[in-house]
Amino acid sequence: MIWPFSRKQVEAAPEQPLQFSQVDSTERFGDDKRLGPDDWIQTFALNTRVPNPERMGLPPKGADAETVYRIASKMSELRERIRVPNDGVYCPVCHVANVQIARLRKPCPKCGRGLLKFGWD
Repeated sequence: MIWPFSRKQVEAAPEQPLQFSQVDSTERFGDDKRLGPDDWIQTFALNTRVPNPERMGLPPKGADAETVYRIASKMSELRERIRVPNDGVYCPVCHVANVQIARLRKPCPKCGRGLLKFGWD
């Protein structure tokens, strides 16, 4: 028996560029597992490792600190609406992260800007 839909053409969905929900990352998954509440880990700017970062919602390469922070803050606002276990905080300007979500929007220990929500996975 031939099903009526077996000969239909399947159309591919339009390709969408990958979008990020933060502008920094750490080198390895699980980096947060070894951190204590007062420990900070170095992060790196994702826009330095992907082609066409603006197309993915990231700041352009070489963007100034205010542009990076503005874009990262908007991303954080979206992340803050979703409760994710084990999220922490980071500063996209100083490139440091911490596991304490209670520090969200509190001053970065290096530059004083409000810390933003950071996903470890």
